[in-house]
Amino acid sequence: MRTDRRSFFRLLAGAAALLAGKISAAKSTPERFDIHQATRNTRLGALGVRWPRLSGPPPDHKPYPRKRRVALPEWVDEPARTLAEIVRLWAPAAGFGGAAITLAQLGRLLHFTNGITMTAPPGGKGPARRAAPSAGALYSGEVYVAAARVQGLAPGVYYYEVAQQRLVEVAAGFEPLRLADAIESPASVEGAAATILLTNVFARYSWRYANRGYRYALIDSGHIGENLRLAAASAGLAQRDLLAFRDDLLNDLLAIDGVEEAVCSVHAIGLPGPARDAKAEPPRVWVEAQRTPAFTARGPISERYHAATRLTPPGEALARFAMPKDVAPRSLGPSLALPAPAAGPALKLEDAIQIRRSTARFESGRLSLADLGHILEMAHGHAALARSENVDLYLVVHRVEALEPGLYRYDPDHHQLVTHRTGSLVGDFTRVCLGQEKAGTAAVGVLMVARLGEDRALASTRRYRDMLVESGAIGQRIYLAAESAGLSARNLAAFLDDDLNRLLGLDGQREAAIHLTMLGPGD
Repeated sequence: MRTDRRSFFRLLAGAAALLAGKISAAKSTPERFDIHQATRNTRLGALGVRWPRLSGPPPDHKPYPRKRRVALPEWVDEPARTLAEIVRLWAPAAGFGGAAITLAQLGRLLHFTNGITMTAPPGGKGPARRAAPSAGALYSGEVYVAAARVQGLAPGVYYYEVAQQRLVEVAAGFEPLRLADAIESPASVEGAAATILLTNVFARYSWRYANRGYRYALIDSGHIGENLRLAAASAGLAQRDLLAFRDDLLNDLLAIDGVEEAVCSVHAIGLPGPARDAKAEPPRVWVEAQRTPAFTARGPISERYHAATRLTPPGEALARFAMPKDVAPRSLGPSLALPAPAAGPALKLEDAIQIRRSTARFESGRLSLADLGHILEMAHGHAALARSENVDLYLVVHRVEALEPGLYRYDPDHHQLVTHRTGSLVGDFTRVCLGQEKAGTAAVGVLMVARLGEDRALASTRRYRDMLVESGAIGQRIYLAAESAGLSARNLAAFLDDDLNRLLGLDGQREAAIHLTMLGPGD
């Protein structure tokens, strides 16, 4: 059998990864650094690859045969707002009123969360396109609804059947106490009409992207969840993120195993109501599963990591672990003030979601400094939007008016750019992005850089999940801000991690790039 050079290196990478997997299998509790290192791309390819891949990709949806279906009606016209209006005034739900929402309201929200926005690409080839981007259009993310108060929908747990715009009844009846037992602050969701749970079927990505598919899956949860949060606000619905949840209880609620498919993001929705007294509710103390006595896990590192970072009741007197706050990187050059925030484009959020695409080609034009400033303001967003405080924005600038090409960091507190280095990075940046042409033809690359922390003993490993979801949320706001301004965007999440970190001046341990979105004029 003849083997070309590329196949030889991929076989070599697979052998190395298999050997590494056997060596690390004895370590049942992967640390945050382990999962980050195991999901890197290297010069030999993605770590954890299994070669050859003979089985093909898993299905892009779940069939649920012989289950009752509920068609979602045409949605009603709701008040619609621009992205800037929503982001600048963002606040989580103070409380829920306890009234029911309509089935049309729920259907509208699900459509703009991750519904079909284009039935088929030009030429009729490939899958339909959805409201949120997906690595390789493989769509790892799934959406479920635990409905308590929805007019025209019996209480129960439902799967969102995207292509048919309908709900599949997974389990009849839904007792809100099951949700209350699984979240950190039950009082915060009293009176909510429904809870939307975002899961990932990990094999849809690992089939092609090996261990790195785990990163992509969590980033996708950020894309999808951000659409949900913004569309709910635009429609006048109250919404609250539930970041700390008992994984096993919610996986059981959806009848999924927590290994091949697992809950990754949770959102309560409903009509606004009076604020709840958070002080009246004693905080729950949960720990990561790996911190409990006799924890064991087996399997690939992505599965072991996800199992190890489940939240559970403590088996002994174990404290929760907090992510240390790191000092921001030092300024290496002068700061450049960005134009003061303006009203922003008038395009409604729902229209931006509907037309959002990952551009196939960037044009050679420049980006205005005003447009860049607006997109960065939207990308960072209101402080209340953040799921993690440990994600910074770096910029590789190729073509921006009144700005030298080079490397910058966004300072959101002062709405300015901090210069790290100047000079063209087109060649080096394209190389570390695996030679992808768009890395050089776009006007700007926005990098999400995670402050991973310095102390392994103190750092919560689950927080790495939050950083990935946060990076996806940031990327989605970049997409929508670009579309609103008549520009284009595209995720380029495949890059050589070590080389990119060196290009950015990062050590890859304390700080590391975890996501990248390119933007500029495009078709």
